Amino acid sequence: MLRLQLLLVGLAAVVLFVLSGRLPGISALFGGAMATLNVMLLEWRRYQADSGRALTAGQSLWALYRSAIERFALVLALFALGLGGLQLEPLPLLIGFIAGQLGLLMTGTKKE
Repeated sequence: MLRLQLLLVGLAAVVLFVLSGRLPGISALFGGAMATLNVMLLEWRRYQADSGRALTAGQSLWALYRSAIERFALVLALFALGLGGLQLEPLPLLIGFIAGQLGLLMTGTKKE
């Protein structure tokens, strides 16, 4: 999954770099890194759930909600950093993020 995600992000970044210049390429890479960190957080939380003690239904539901909120907050903070702090270009950043998410969508999350 990670290889496909990195391939799609790299392809998007190279295309934007060639067509539009350095900043759009960097913006796409940052967007792809955001998607990759999002998936890494998902996998880390899943690993914690799988290796821990058995949870009740309520605890499992809370862990699911907590993971979703954490991932949403992470992506929101990284978008704010990329657009506000680093002054990256919005559309290439979004294209990179979407390219990274496509890797997850195409493969799902698998234990490798």
